[in-house]
Amino acid sequence: MKAHDVFTRPEIVQLMTRSNLRASLLVLSCWAWVIAAMALVAVWPNFFTLAIALLIIAGRQLSFAILMHDCGHNSLFKSSMLNQFVGTWLVSAPVFTDMRTYSRQHTIHHKDVGSADDPDLANYAAYPITKASLLRKFLRDVCGLTALKFWFYIVKTRLGSQNSMVSNQALFRGIVVNLVIFLCCYALNMAWLYLVWFAAYNTIYFLFLRIRHIGEHAAVPNSNSPNMFENTRTTLSSWWERLLVSPVYVNYHIEHHLLPSVPPYNLPLMHRWLVAKKAYANTPLPSGYISMLRSVLH
Repeated sequence: MKAHDVFTRPEIVQLMTRSNLRASLLVLSCWAWVIAAMALVAVWPNFFTLAIALLIIAGRQLSFAILMHDCGHNSLFKSSMLNQFVGTWLVSAPVFTDMRTYSRQHTIHHKDVGSADDPDLANYAAYPITKASLLRKFLRDVCGLTALKFWFYIVKTRLGSQNSMVSNQALFRGIVVNLVIFLCCYALNMAWLYLVWFAAYNTIYFLFLRIRHIGEHAAVPNSNSPNMFENTRTTLSSWWERLLVSPVYVNYHIEHHLLPSVPPYNLPLMHRWLVAKKAYANTPLPSGYISMLRSVLH
């Protein structure tokens, strides 16, 4: 199914309309949440506030990865220059991702989703899995073992001759931006606050990233179908899920695959139109991420 099978041309034009203001508010709100979470721990340093900060910051780190994806599609801002600058420095660098390399491979994902040529296949091919297996994966994420594997991969590709998903330039930008975050904490005589950002990234961020990947394509009705209503999943999310595991409208993934050029802030409108047009008549829409995770178990 193609977008023009569902929407009129004026509707597609409206959905694809980008707004620099709305895009800027998305990016700024993510950084505002990070600052607020760090301030919470700085003012009231205890286990409870630390736990809240780790969850919120990890959710914003996931937001940065998602917004990098949107900038890679050139769909977040009106200006290609803004998409390149924000995507490169303000959202991908903080979480050590490489927008250029990611975008190149992501184009293949959209073309070959569910096939052996899909570069994202490893993120969802093994599902459905047992509950014990899923819990083990989650435990490795929370304990930092997944992050450790990521850093070993970075070191290995730096020392070896193989290509890396993170280029030297992207790694340099990641170090620079993380150094700036540390120096901001240091300037406030709270250098230790950077450890909150660092801990969130190396633990809960990878957990949230895994849940995102599961939600998008794992154990869908028919992963080999060319129809995105069968090979992709949209999950209806609550406010707390949008704060943590499904920020910046990432849960609307069928919508994204149907029309990748739609900016993220227009995806809720696109979803409502698809519901009104009964496009989901034969498509399951899990109510929440707990329900979605149960659906990928056997």
